[in-house]
Amino acid sequence: MPRFHVRFKGMLFKAHFKRMSTVGIDFKSSEPGMQIGPIKTGEPINTVVVAAASEEVAVQAVKRALVPDDVNFTAWEASAI
Repeated sequence: MPRFHVRFKGMLFKAHFKRMSTVGIDFKSSEPGMQIGPIKTGEPINTVVVAAASEEVAVQAVKRALVPDDVNFTAWEASAI
């Protein structure tokens, strides 16, 4: 099955990492949403890797793993690896 990077903005907590890990979603990185000089600010941009049939299915799989907190995350996008 193809693998996709899924990126989204929002703060992840321990429970989110556990939910994603349980369904086979691999957390790759988190970077600040904005950097002004040495100061990092803004919502983090998270990147995870998920196996799915398409980009849309990959995004939906991550959203399902984060329920009921999925509404706290924005700027969803996916791309093939």
